[in-house]
Amino acid sequence: MTLHKDLDIKTVEEEAAVFYKRFYNKLENHENPLIKSLHIPSLPGNPRRRLKRKWCRDHLI
Repeated sequence: MTLHKDLDIKTVEEEAAVFYKRFYNKLENHENPLIKSLHIPSLPGNPRRRLKRKWCRDHLI
């Protein structure tokens, strides 16, 4: 973490969160209805898993 602070750069996890949030926000206004339907907090029929895994959608919380 010191290297990131010294060079004033983001960690990979922080950068991934920024890109996923940007991607997720673009889904809402997409012209394709199938892609537009992906703009929901969790996938239908796929409940949130609470194992020690990190999912991209966890960045939205």
